[in-house]
Amino acid sequence: MSGKFKSGLAVMRAQPPHIGHIKLIRRMLEECDKAVIMLGSVQEQGTDRNPYTYIARKQMLQKIFAGTPEAERIVILGMFDINNPTQWADFVLDFLHEALPELPRPEVYYAGSEYDAQWFRGVFDNIRIENRVDYNFPYVSGSMVRDMIKIGDKRWKNFVPEAIHDMIEQPATLKKGII
Repeated sequence: MSGKFKSGLAVMRAQPPHIGHIKLIRRMLEECDKAVIMLGSVQEQGTDRNPYTYIARKQMLQKIFAGTPEAERIVILGMFDINNPTQWADFVLDFLHEALPELPRPEVYYAGSEYDAQWFRGVFDNIRIENRVDYNFPYVSGSMVRDMIKIGDKRWKNFVPEAIHDMIEQPATLKKGII
């Protein structure tokens, strides 16, 4: 175990996982013994905003970290959205406790922006922001990547880990309504 926290939590859609998500997860792994990733919006798939299924997104993240020593320290769960911002953090933590009662409550929350972190302020003493607008890191957003994929702009490959390029390009994936 390497981190200063026992476990950290991040909620993301990862539609698809991109270099910003991976940067945030790597920071979690540097600072935490266990990195808990909650993939949201499992009730939606096959839409412009949520093209991939929960299973596809989980498989993508697993493939990105496959064969690394950190892979066994990553926990990936899927959850429905409740569309109630004032109860979101408590809902997430309650869901996590129900799903994995043996896992201690995460000590730190990781977000990609201040906006994303706002729902967890007051619930977590420790919040880490892996800022999406870091001038030393290429700007990336899920919307941008999805738009590039949709219109056939191959530059999406610059923003998505190479390990999952084949999953995104698979015609079978497209036919199943995953994107």
